[in-house]
Amino acid sequence: MSGATTGAVTAGTASTKPPVPPGDLTRPPTAPATQTFLAALDVWLVALTSRVDRLDADAQLSDEPTRYTGEVTLAMSLVHSISSRRDELVSAWDSGRVDADVLARIAVLLWGRLPDPLGAPSAFSLSEAGTLATALVDRLAVELATDPLAGSGVAGRVSALRGAIVRCVAHARALGMSTTDLEGSAAFLEAAVVSKDRVRIVAAVGALEAEIGAAERDLIKETGLRAGTARLNAELVREYADLDAQCVAVVALADRCRSRITHAPKLAVPSVTVIGPPPEVVTEISAPNDWAAARSTLDQYAARLHRVKAAVDQAETAFGAPLAARDDLRGLLGAYATRAARSGLAEDPGLTERYRPAHDTLWQAPCDVDAAALLVEEYLRAVRRAVGADASDIPAPAIDVDVVGSPQGQEGDS
Repeated sequence: MSGATTGAVTAGTASTKPPVPPGDLTRPPTAPATQTFLAALDVWLVALTSRVDRLDADAQLSDEPTRYTGEVTLAMSLVHSISSRRDELVSAWDSGRVDADVLARIAVLLWGRLPDPLGAPSAFSLSEAGTLATALVDRLAVELATDPLAGSGVAGRVSALRGAIVRCVAHARALGMSTTDLEGSAAFLEAAVVSKDRVRIVAAVGALEAEIGAAERDLIKETGLRAGTARLNAELVREYADLDAQCVAVVALADRCRSRITHAPKLAVPSVTVIGPPPEVVTEISAPNDWAAARSTLDQYAARLHRVKAAVDQAETAFGAPLAARDDLRGLLGAYATRAARSGLAEDPGLTERYRPAHDTLWQAPCDVDAAALLVEEYLRAVRRAVGADASDIPAPAIDVDVVGSPQGQEGDS
């Protein structure tokens, strides 16, 4: 439905009549009748409030806004008084927890005088105020229907459109972009409004809503692109520095592994300097295409950086694993030597015969980790048999003991 048709229907359709309160001052309403009335009052009051607000907005956009000030103010005053009395009724009703005395008080609220905005008794009862407000709103709608803008059915959309154009202009200026087209759209809208030609006003609003809506979405998208690009640039700078430091550490780890472990991994440690630091984003650029190109460049660089990161992590794991395995074996050997000593077997010839080759293999450089693992396993079996922990055919425990230390002597890393 077009804006003009909507406006005509809004102006010409009478408001729904207010619900009639049950009972009277001398005959309190029943609880069911009160409940039904309160539900109907809520629905009617919401509709009335919405219509008054809409007419107020239309009146402010009319050719003579002051002409409608008195009627709009009176309508709002009546709505306020009715709403206040509705709140009193709901409080007295208390979700249906009522007796005869409460129903008598509800009768007074239903048929007594309403308070004015200042709390003093007004000249109207709830029913009278509802009837007056309905008539006032209907008359105001008819009067506004004759106004070129207010009666066009798009008065509210004009106000929203003006606000959107102002936002877009401010947004574009903040981004350093041209506002010529937006200013032209604003002039086009105001020319239509000044013409007082309803057809022209409706057509202008319809044409500009899509245009300004698209412009605002583009500006929001551009802001997100620039913010995201700047954030990605900062993240890549940090990641590059971290990865450069990691590369240095992994090179040192690889050298240490090669000097201390036999059959060290034959793997090269990549260097992030091969791809260089992230490309710099010039924040002064303002053209959307420039920012899109900058983001594309950063995305491509991020993919290369992450590939280097994956390769460095792989090298770190490969060179760190043999050293960690050797350290675990040293700790396990020391833990079982301590166990033997606590059992009075520190000088047992059979255990010493198995301890010494395992120890020497683990503390020589480079260390044959596989051979050391077999020797440690033999020593562990011997200790367990010696302390009566298990039979000779029971496998030795997995190498996962973290205790480090040996009463038979442990040297530092070699």
